Amino acid sequence: MAITVATVAMMFSYFPYAAAFAGSDDMDGGLAAIALALAPLVFVLLAFISRNPKAPRRVLEAMVILLGVGFTVGLFAPVLGAAAGFGAGGAICLLPPDVPNVARWRISAVVLMTFYTLILLLFATPAGVFSGGLLPLMMVGFGDEYAAWSARRSQAAGGYPA
Repeated sequence: MAITVATVAMMFSYFPYAAAFAGSDDMDGGLAAIALALAPLVFVLLAFISRNPKAPRRVLEAMVILLGVGFTVGLFAPVLGAAAGFGAGGAICLLPPDVPNVARWRISAVVLMTFYTLILLLFATPAGVFSGGLLPLMMVGFGDEYAAWSARRSQAAGGYPA
């Protein structure tokens, strides 16, 4: 539920940011300001709906990560930076399941999503922009599901993976 609601809110932040860079060589500052103003709402929804006991702290950490990762990766493509930033921030905010290695799988899923979005941006730009708005938080959820599956599989085999 948290991922679904936060993804809808993320689209209201992500797509104005993408539109700010779409027109000409100059960035539209108004659209970028709207996008940055709505970004904390995404992390607030994600952290509080998932009932993370450290929600306020995680929201602040996620905003720092969004800005750091977003501006760093955004040097290649601004929308790619926004997608990577939302994914990395979402990995911090969402309450982790009681499964070993969940952080590793979340970050792996975000990195995979970032490369996938980059390839789409290079070869099918509209599809890359669209996937950058939909996939970041969804991939965090997929990372959680894979971590849970991996833990069940290794419990059936007799132990946890290293």
